[in-house]
Amino acid sequence: MPDTAGQTYISLLQSFCDSHDTSLLTEAAALGNSFIEAGMTPMDIKALHDEATESFIGEEDDTGPLISAHRFLLEVLVAYGLAFSSISEKLLADADAAATREMALAEDAARAEQSRLSLLAGVSHELGNPLMVVKVNVSSIRKFLEERNSWPEDLNERESDAMFAIERMLTLREELLAASKNEQRELEIVPLQLNRILQRVVRWGRASAIEKALTLTEEYDAGHDYVLGDEAAVQSIFTNLLSNAIRYTPNGGAIVVRTRQDEGFTVAEVSDNGIGISEEDQPRIYERFFRTEAGQRATVFGIGLGLSLTRDLVTALAGTIEVESAPGVGSTFSVRLPSSEIADSE
Repeated sequence: MPDTAGQTYISLLQSFCDSHDTSLLTEAAALGNSFIEAGMTPMDIKALHDEATESFIGEEDDTGPLISAHRFLLEVLVAYGLAFSSISEKLLADADAAATREMALAEDAARAEQSRLSLLAGVSHELGNPLMVVKVNVSSIRKFLEERNSWPEDLNERESDAMFAIERMLTLREELLAASKNEQRELEIVPLQLNRILQRVVRWGRASAIEKALTLTEEYDAGHDYVLGDEAAVQSIFTNLLSNAIRYTPNGGAIVVRTRQDEGFTVAEVSDNGIGISEEDQPRIYERFFRTEAGQRATVFGIGLGLSLTRDLVTALAGTIEVESAPGVGSTFSVRLPSSEIADSE
């Protein structure tokens, strides 16, 4: 017998298939958090959905109810993916805190750090499995609905945001797994339009910025902005930098993402007027698991791997990363990537 959330799902699903009342989709999306709290995986949701639809959609029915059922499931999976991506980062931070306590008791620092990396990689791998299931199912449902000219345009942005959040966690999983083996994940270097990627990153971060009343602005070079890079790596670089800027800028502050050209390179900068980094700490910010004392006071969240992974990715892309910062003034991270004369295929 399904639990309360499952019973609600079945009831809402049948009501939506009968009435097509779009207000029910809002209630359906809210079930995403309920399923996570109940410990249900995306496969559990899919099994519940399939069993429910089989009970009231017969083979003789036309595709109308089936399309409605797919639309309903899509809303729930998108909400689940967004919520689970956010929760995953908190769970990673909790795992890191536990690993930090164990490291303090270890005598061999190098071995302890490797164990810490392995633990985080393992946790990240487990978190990535539900997200991969969501990604595959959302893609499958989108294809089904598009083939029947029934894709809901009003869901475009939410679906895009969910897929971005999911991709970010899946990329982090790959990076942690590679770091735990002292390897660099394989990159595919192609021409990319940097401004478009940055716009996607900024849209991802805007909700968090709004929560803190931060002003988040974009200033892109109107000229040539194509770079040579790996799309997932470039997204990871600037998601990490923007995430840090939002995290370490007090409420009411300002963040600017901008690009410019510099002798065969495209430079992208993420500037904030946050807590800043002392001159003494700046040489260490790219070390694995290093967090400044000011950063730890500002927020307990964070595992001290973001900038280390970011620098490794920038280096792998034949680029450079620099920081200008002062305590109480803010920070500007500048990433230089090789420009490309060839437009990407998208």
